[in-house]
Amino acid sequence: LSRQGAFDVRWCKGNIGQQVLDPWRRRMEELGVEFQMSTRVTGFELNEDETGVSKIMCTVGNSNNGQQPPPEQVVYEPDTVVFAVGAAALNAMVRNSPALSKLQEFRRFANLRGTSVLATRLYLDAKVTTPYTANACWGFDEGVGMTFFNIGELHELDLSNNNETATTAAQQTPQTILEVD
Repeated sequence: LSRQGAFDVRWCKGNIGQQVLDPWRRRMEELGVEFQMSTRVTGFELNEDETGVSKIMCTVGNSNNGQQPPPEQVVYEPDTVVFAVGAAALNAMVRNSPALSKLQEFRRFANLRGTSVLATRLYLDAKVTTPYTANACWGFDEGVGMTFFNIGELHELDLSNNNETATTAAQQTPQTILEVD
């Protein structure tokens, strides 16, 4: 980042699930999209000319822990397949799927290099002032950096509760919430 104003992340004011994902899911369902919850993809089959996916094999249900019935095996024959997963997950799907590995556009994912990201939230019992709501940091090791966010200020949260009636740490309202990515 050349300056603080170059930071281009926009933050949702409220719960992402309620504000963004739930309305999006409802709208997609209105358009005829079917979401398959508790479903794990186990394999793919290609169409006759091997240009696309014609079948998706899945297990539906929780993993068998000895107390539940085993997951159901299901085959879907979709009109279209959307791989709405991250690069690492798609890479693993291609590596573990002989069918997808036949397709050059999927084999290219094996060449992607990426970095795993670790995010940690710190709930502090004292007020901490940060220079900005989003603070980029680097220079630790070659190619390593981080950003820490003042979540309370980003979301305009009221963290001013004085905690005088709290008898345990778990009952206290944090005075500062920082997230480090």
